[in-house]
Amino acid sequence: MLRRLNRFAVLSVLMGIALSAPSQQAASPAKPLYEPRIYKLNAANKQHFHDRFRDQCMPIMKRYGFDIVFTSETSSMGAPEFVYLLRWPSDQVRTSAWKAFLADPDWIAIKKSTAAKYGDLVEDVQDRQLQLTPYTPAPSTVP
Repeated sequence: MLRRLNRFAVLSVLMGIALSAPSQQAASPAKPLYEPRIYKLNAANKQHFHDRFRDQCMPIMKRYGFDIVFTSETSSMGAPEFVYLLRWPSDQVRTSAWKAFLADPDWIAIKKSTAAKYGDLVEDVQDRQLQLTPYTPAPSTVP
């Protein structure tokens, strides 16, 4: 139960930040789609994961239009987790960007190289696609 509450709390904070953060993508009449991702990290390789995500993964994601709104580290049941939130203009854009990213030769080589050098950096990945409801409150102006 505590694990579920922790993830709910993280998702609530992420959505609050996302709603108040300016989008890097062009304005669209459609409501954006948010994708929170939670990675359970291999504790021994936590720093290797962060180095790879920051220095290698994020630049490749940028090539394919990933709008990374928020990144954070948390823990669940004593295990380190990395949480980030993506904003997409539509599910179609999300699907095609992920397909292109996962097929990117640079990303494939990076994953192969880091796995050979350090072993598994990530033990589990969870993600969701969140669509705003019509009654989602407007972002608060209170700091």
